Amino acid sequence: MSSASFNIVSIRENKLLNRRELVVEAMHQKASTPTRQSVREWVAQQLGVDVANVFVRKIKTEYGIGKSVAEVHVYNDQKLARVIEPLYIIARNLGEEGKKLIEEIKKRRSERREKKRKKKKKK
Repeated sequence: MSSASFNIVSIRENKLLNRRELVVEAMHQKASTPTRQSVREWVAQQLGVDVANVFVRKIKTEYGIGKSVAEVHVYNDQKLARVIEPLYIIARNLGEEGKKLIEEIKKRRSERREKKRKKKKKK
């Protein structure tokens, strides 16, 4: 984990989507922007939830100040999170596993396109 100090700025309960929406502030003077994984681990530890239920939507760093603000969604159920969160957000938060997931989905899409092309040619 980087040498950043984290602070939860706000927590909003979204009962419709069964999640909590957090704004987390990270102070990191003379250090790089904290990674998504470090933010996920810190939020999971603070809220007492599994890291798999935490998704960092974005991290915005202010130039020259050493301060970043992250938008984080914390779900009660991991299956629900995978349905609601966009695929690119899931992939960004899963790292190497996410890259494999994206490649697999691209492969499936191209296979479906090929099937459609073959059907059109037959007609």
